[in-house]
Amino acid sequence: MKGTVQTAILVIWLLCAGVAVNAQTKYKVHSHNDYAQELPFWYAYSNGAESIEADLFLQNDTLYVTHAQNEIEEGKTFEKLYLDKLSSLEKSDELREVQLLIDLKSEAYGTLDKLVEVLENYPLLLKGGKVKFVISGNRPQANEYKNYPDFIWFDHQNLDELDKIDLDKVALVSVGFKNFSVWNGYGRMIASEHEAVQAAIQKAKAAGKPFRFWATPDTKTAWARLANLGVDFINTDKPGLAKPYLDQLEKNTFKLEQPQEIYQPEFGYDEDSKPQNIILMIGDGNGLAQITSAMIANRGDLTMTGIKNIGLVRTASHDDLITDSAAGATAMATGQKTNNRAIGVGPDAKPLTNLVDVVAGKGYNTAIVTTDAIYGATPSSFYAHRVERDDTPGLVADLKQSELDFFMAGGKNEETNIKEVFSTATLETFVNMDRKTAVYLGENKAPSMEDGRGNALPQSVKKALKVLDGAKEPFFLMVEGAQIDNGGHSNSTRDIVQEMLDFDQAIAEALRFADTHKNTLVVITADHETSGFGIVGGSMEEGVVQGDFLTVDHTGIMVPLFAYGPQADKFNGVYENTEVFHKILKALGIR
Repeated sequence: MKGTVQTAILVIWLLCAGVAVNAQTKYKVHSHNDYAQELPFWYAYSNGAESIEADLFLQNDTLYVTHAQNEIEEGKTFEKLYLDKLSSLEKSDELREVQLLIDLKSEAYGTLDKLVEVLENYPLLLKGGKVKFVISGNRPQANEYKNYPDFIWFDHQNLDELDKIDLDKVALVSVGFKNFSVWNGYGRMIASEHEAVQAAIQKAKAAGKPFRFWATPDTKTAWARLANLGVDFINTDKPGLAKPYLDQLEKNTFKLEQPQEIYQPEFGYDEDSKPQNIILMIGDGNGLAQITSAMIANRGDLTMTGIKNIGLVRTASHDDLITDSAAGATAMATGQKTNNRAIGVGPDAKPLTNLVDVVAGKGYNTAIVTTDAIYGATPSSFYAHRVERDDTPGLVADLKQSELDFFMAGGKNEETNIKEVFSTATLETFVNMDRKTAVYLGENKAPSMEDGRGNALPQSVKKALKVLDGAKEPFFLMVEGAQIDNGGHSNSTRDIVQEMLDFDQAIAEALRFADTHKNTLVVITADHETSGFGIVGGSMEEGVVQGDFLTVDHTGIMVPLFAYGPQADKFNGVYENTEVFHKILKALGIR
């Protein structure tokens, strides 16, 4: 039964290997002590390891795979565990290039002679040239490397000899990491050890040979740090984890070449006065790590982080610890928890009164600006009442009947269903509120920052505020930076940082307005956090962020809230997302 299970696992790994193996990456993984894995060779090979290590001991004219003579197990021969598997792949034309690092544990010369003899029984492997057989451990003297066949290479282990020996048969250079550092792979190396490690790498590089440390720390931090330092083969006992992590290392690292200007709020408002205008800004999926990543990329500065009144918001939905955008936005829009996927209705499916309904009834103008489609989960929570967030026809029907005065959003593909109520304008032509108006930023969602959206969001906020200011009535404006969430779902540090920085530019427009209209309260928060994003490296001086991800889904992590303007101090503390609704109405003096 065990053999059947292992065979099934092997088949799955090999099917998956086609993707991992063909991926181009500059970081190579060395499967250290591969023979100790539950499935030697297959586990490392199918996970894309470029180098695989096998310890050999010669006993009774047989090459056993083992670390020591007293650990020899019958049947675990070099041919059975490695050569036969490589040969079968070669015969089926499925073999990719791989380095087999053969660590000789028994006497060098006799063991190597036997190895040459055994390898000559596999002429297809030798002629194919896809397997590089590299001798490590007990080796001949360096001046004897040349005495061995062309298919035998060597792992040289003395940095001080590289300018004194013939390197033609040297495939790579390896040395023990602990000779240079006692770093355990957590935190960072101290400066002196970092310099010693760099110097060792540079010696091998100067000789034109690939480099490997053995006995390295085996953590994500260590893999990334050593890869960035230029180590060619990353030593690991966890190739199935290290390979995909290193393959994503560049995607998970982003550098902002040119920092953007921020706005410094003036704090000239009377905190005890009652606000007339409300700007509620929601960064979809925007947790504390997302904000921090943008701050690091922007060399330590954001408009958002200049705000002094800060709270923390719990985001669970009625039916789950982890909310979706529909339930998260509905809680803020209506002051009541609901089930995931529900828009503007309670757990009993009955319609809930939202902020747009409430303030419109008090004579306020109302508007939405979002980089999502207008029928997306967050914006629709402020005007619609549907049990299913994907009920687009129902959401559009509710939009036409809503109290909303205008919106700037994606969703032009639904324009024909909306235009009977909302006339269409552009940012340039939209100048007043004499009729309900739609300004479209995209067919579905607006384009992402990566796809060239430019400054559409901050400019839309600026225009929306100008139009709202031109009317006599107070207003409620909801602004959503919708695509920070997309960066979390796709596990893209680049997208998270770029979308968050764009949201911060929109925040700057809101604060500028608030500083010239001191009766305006700005509330900035998120519906939930997405991806369990973490910052595991980077440089604030260089604007570099290296991220890592817990999931591709939402999380239950609390999200921050920033408040600016009259009554802003009432938003400090830790509370449920439903309190956003109640605190806004209390600030306005509306029961």
